[in-house]
Amino acid sequence: MNIAPIKRNKVCSAKSITRQAERNIEKLTGLRVNLVAYRDSHLARTPEKMMTVIAAALGMDMRMYTIRSRERDIVELRFLAAYFLRSYFPTITLHQISMYFGGVDHTSVMNGLARANMLLEMEDQRFSHKYETVLKSVNQWLRKDTSGYASAICA
Repeated sequence: MNIAPIKRNKVCSAKSITRQAERNIEKLTGLRVNLVAYRDSHLARTPEKMMTVIAAALGMDMRMYTIRSRERDIVELRFLAAYFLRSYFPTITLHQISMYFGGVDHTSVMNGLARANMLLEMEDQRFSHKYETVLKSVNQWLRKDTSGYASAICA
């Protein structure tokens, strides 16, 4: 299978490289595809790292996720982690999230998500403050990982 080479000695953006690759694939196979270009640092984004960021933002330890406690701070930590994991990792299952919380039942995760949504809708001050704190930390973490989709020099 011959794929047309990308133009040489020209500075190209990642977007133009992917567009040209999409056209080449369509010419050769007749299939229309959408390619996504991203930095290797995206590979470093994992649910575990996000959970570390969330716990740190709230001044808590990662071990708090697995503690079987109904203490409000610990419960809200799990609510927020489940909420952010579902938001930023849409393919993660409730069962996978439950395993991060020490193997609780997936329905407990569903309940936590519902409770998080309810607390945000009710504008509970304490929970909303925690949510905003976590949101800032998560966004900062994501920006650090994704900054600079620099142009690439075509070889």
